[in-house]
Amino acid sequence: MVWTVIGLAALFALALYVLGILGQAVELLAIGSIIAFVCSPVTNWLEDRGVPRGISALIALVLTLIVLVGFLILIAQPLVFELTTLLRNAPSYASQIGAMAREFWQNFDTQSNPAVRQTVELAIEQASSIGISVASGILSWLSTSALGNISSMANQLMVFFLGLVLAYWLAKDYPVIVREMAIIAGPQKENEFRLILAILSRSTSGYMRGTIITSAVNGILVYFGCLILGNPYAALIGMVTGIFHIIPVVGPVFSAGIALILSILVDPIMTVWTIVILMVAQNVVDNVLSPLVMATSVKVHPGLSLVGIVIGSALGGVVGTILAIPLTAALRGIFVYFFEKYSGRQIVSPNGALFNSTQYVDESGAILPEYDALDDPKFFEESRLVDQDTTAHVRSKSPAPAPKILGHDFSQLLFRNTQEVTKEPDKPSSDAVDSDSTKE
Repeated sequence: MVWTVIGLAALFALALYVLGILGQAVELLAIGSIIAFVCSPVTNWLEDRGVPRGISALIALVLTLIVLVGFLILIAQPLVFELTTLLRNAPSYASQIGAMAREFWQNFDTQSNPAVRQTVELAIEQASSIGISVASGILSWLSTSALGNISSMANQLMVFFLGLVLAYWLAKDYPVIVREMAIIAGPQKENEFRLILAILSRSTSGYMRGTIITSAVNGILVYFGCLILGNPYAALIGMVTGIFHIIPVVGPVFSAGIALILSILVDPIMTVWTIVILMVAQNVVDNVLSPLVMATSVKVHPGLSLVGIVIGSALGGVVGTILAIPLTAALRGIFVYFFEKYSGRQIVSPNGALFNSTQYVDESGAILPEYDALDDPKFFEESRLVDQDTTAHVRSKSPAPAPKILGHDFSQLLFRNTQEVTKEPDKPSSDAVDSDSTKE
C-alpha cells in the first residue's frame, strides 16, 4: 500500500515533467479532456432518455460551445476596451502614485528618516518607470506586432478545433474505452482498475468541472457588481477574479489585490465598495454554489489540501497547484480502499477529520471498502464506468444483502470485487415459473 502511494506520487511527478516537454500535444489533450468532462454528464443524461450516444455527445458539445461563445461575446468587448484604457492611463497612474507618496512623506515624515524617505521615493520612481515601459511595450505589441503573430494565433485555433474533435470522441466512446482498458488489465485486476479509475474520475473531473462553474459564476457576479458600482474596470476585475478563483487558497487573495490596485487609482471610496462586492461574491460562491456543484468531488480535509497545494506547487508550479486538490482527493480514496480491504478496519466515519465520509456496510455489518473510498454508490452507473448490461447479469457467489448507508437501504450495487456486492436477482413471475416447469 505504501509503495502504491509512492508509485502514484512518482507517476504524478513524471507526468508533470512530460507536460513541459510535449507542449501542444498536452495542450490538445487538456482541451479535449476538459471539454469532454463538461460534456459527459449531458451526454449521459440524453442517452438515458433514448437519444443515441453519438447524437447526445454532439448536442452536449454544441451546447457547451454556445455557452462558451456567449460568455466570450458578453465579456470580450468591455474587457479589451478596459485593458486598452488601463494601458493608456498607466503613465498618469504612475505619476499619481508618486504624488500620493510624496504627499504622505510631507504630512507624516517631514523631519525624521530622510534616508528612508529617499529610498522609498527612489523605489517608487523605479517602479513607475518599469510600469510605464511595460505598458508601452504591450501597446507597441498590440499595434505593430499583432499581424506578425497571425500564424501563431491560427495555430492555437487549430489546436482548439482539434481539441473539440477529441472532446466529442472522448464524450461519446469513453465507456467503451474503459471496458477495453479493463480487459487489458486482466480479470484479476479489472475490479481494482475500475475502482481506481472511478476515484480518479470522480475527484478530478468532478472537482475541475465544479471549479470551472464556480470560477465563471464568481467572475460574473463580480463583473455585474462592479458594473452597477460604476467601476471603469468592471470587466477586467471580473475576468481576473474568475481566472484566479481556479487557483486554490491564494487565488482569491491575488485577485483581491489586483482589484484593490485598479480601484484605488479611480476612487478610494469605490475601492471599499469593490472589496465588499468581492467578499459578497466569494461568500455566495463558497457557501451556496460550491456545496451543490462540488457534490461529485471527494471530500478533502483543509490540512491535506494545504499539504497537497504546497507539494503540487513545488513539483508543477501553477498547474501543480490547480491539480493538487483533486489528486490529493484521489490518493485519499485509493488509500481508504486498500487500507480497509487489507486491514479489515473501517477508517472513514461521519465525524472524522482526515477521513470524513459516510460509512458503507451491508446488513451483516461487513465493510464495503469500495464504497467508502468512492463515497457515492450511484457514481458507477451515472458515469458509465461499469456497463449496465454487464452489471445486470452479475451475481455474487452467495446472495448478498443490500448495503446500508446510515440505516437506509440501497436497491442497486454496481461494483464487483473479491467480496462481490450486486443487485438482488429479480423474483420471477408466476407465469415465468409455470413456463419453466412446463419446459422441464
